[in-house]
Amino acid sequence: MEENKPYSDQALFELIATGNEDAFRLIFHEYNKKLYPFIFSIVRSESDAKEIIQEVFLKLWLQRATLPSIEKPAAWLHTITSNATYDFLRVQARYVLRLKKIPQTAGSGNFVTDQLDAKFTQAMIAEAMEQLPFKRRQVFRMARMEGMSRREIARVFNVSENTVRNQLASAMESIQDYLTQKGVLYLPFLILLLKDS
Repeated sequence: MEENKPYSDQALFELIATGNEDAFRLIFHEYNKKLYPFIFSIVRSESDAKEIIQEVFLKLWLQRATLPSIEKPAAWLHTITSNATYDFLRVQARYVLRLKKIPQTAGSGNFVTDQLDAKFTQAMIAEAMEQLPFKRRQVFRMARMEGMSRREIARVFNVSENTVRNQLASAMESIQDYLTQKGVLYLPFLILLLKDS
């Protein structure tokens, strides 16, 4: 199989379903460079991002028998990547909650705790996002996770930029309310994430 990917993603999925490792490598090389930046933008750790991307493609290989039925491979890969990333953050959040119950030892620094607090807050944001209506969640993700402008998002959904702005404002209000209910305090990076663009 040539390295310039002569097949569509759907055709490659069908080949992977038969156990074709060349097709798997082509999908991996194409989507690794697309999905890794998205994961890293959330977890902010190269090692964690690499671990998650490996989990995504392991899941693809293990579920290869179901691949021929997938009509939109790119959307499917993005969905399982998002799920794997947010599952990772939820595990981190549970770890932070357990850690907070352990008394700090004398002389221990704040760096590790600060890092874990940041991951905990990211996990809470991920949970808050899951509570949003589907379209509002998509708008928020495109704007804040994928870096798309309001104009670009408006074109995707065929709506006005004002509609996108209103959806973002509603999403941010809902997320902030959720974080307040969960007792998450102010963090500078949280303001950067939620600020209006």
